[in-house]
Amino acid sequence: MNAYAAGAATRLSWQEIDGWHTDDQSAALDAFKGSCARILKLSPSAPLDTKGGDPLYGKAGDWQPACEAAAKVGPGAGAANARGFFQHWFVPVRFPAQKGLFTGYYEPEMKGSLTRHGPYQTPVLAPPPGFRMVEGGGSFPNRAAIEDGALDTEKLALLWLESPIDAFFLHVQGSGRVKLETGEIVRLSFAAKTGHPYTSIGKLLVERGEMVLDEVSMQTIRAWLAAHPQEGRALMRENESYIFFRILRNVDPSKGPPGAEGVSLTPGRSLAVDRSKHPLGTLLFLTTEHPTVDGTGFVAVRRLMVAQDTGSAIKGLQRGDIFFGSGAEAGEIAGRMKAEGELIALVPKEIAP
Repeated sequence: MNAYAAGAATRLSWQEIDGWHTDDQSAALDAFKGSCARILKLSPSAPLDTKGGDPLYGKAGDWQPACEAAAKVGPGAGAANARGFFQHWFVPVRFPAQKGLFTGYYEPEMKGSLTRHGPYQTPVLAPPPGFRMVEGGGSFPNRAAIEDGALDTEKLALLWLESPIDAFFLHVQGSGRVKLETGEIVRLSFAAKTGHPYTSIGKLLVERGEMVLDEVSMQTIRAWLAAHPQEGRALMRENESYIFFRILRNVDPSKGPPGAEGVSLTPGRSLAVDRSKHPLGTLLFLTTEHPTVDGTGFVAVRRLMVAQDTGSAIKGLQRGDIFFGSGAEAGEIAGRMKAEGELIALVPKEIAP
């Protein structure tokens, strides 16, 4: 009997899920296949995720039959076939905590150089040789110490960015595209983090009366930092967490960056979750809304998502971060995304409560 079999979570019918029959789940099926490639390599008795996750989701072996079937479905299966696939293999389950917060992230594009010169003075660093993260950071330098030269920046720098604000938000997003002076695009992906705690500078701005909560977005934070360069630098350093990166080689430019699962993220279908609640590779139907590109309205979201990433600020059962894609348009949506919503889990039939 799993943790929810006693009734803490409830089984639903597909008809009870608002938007299930209007969502085109073919994109979710394609994203799920990426996760399945990892799940099928696991021992059947292994957990889906080394970080845990609720026992509701079972073991890798509970998911492998569905993954084997998914691998046999051709790309672009169509909405009806994809919906039929999920309905055949899974059961929707509602959690007792039914509402939570949903935000967004994206792959930014910024200007940079492979050498330090002129305006290109902010480094993006690779992890130091032999680096191993310690929870809480231990004695390893924090953001301020690293910026002050605690590490050998010249040896570790992958490239140099034009804007320290761009660099800060690259750390928040966890991946990015850097446009070099030659026009070449270099793609960066998360490699490691120091382990020091993440602090939301938006929250600090609210606490200090610089903004009201309803005004906080990536756009308003960036504008404040640009208008207050000295105070902004000090504020960014209050987030002690520091991210190291790696350069992605031979990556299809049409694909998203890899998430924590090692799978290329799919815009609008990949979700960053709290891995202690939802293992990577699991399926979650999301009900929320996101802002329009121009910020004047909202678009309803009733969509099947795949848990393929995580983030330091993503904590809780009903908490998620939607990957919106790459570039400025995705950034406009992701930067303003902050809405209430609900996740409903899809659980393999054989282990559903």
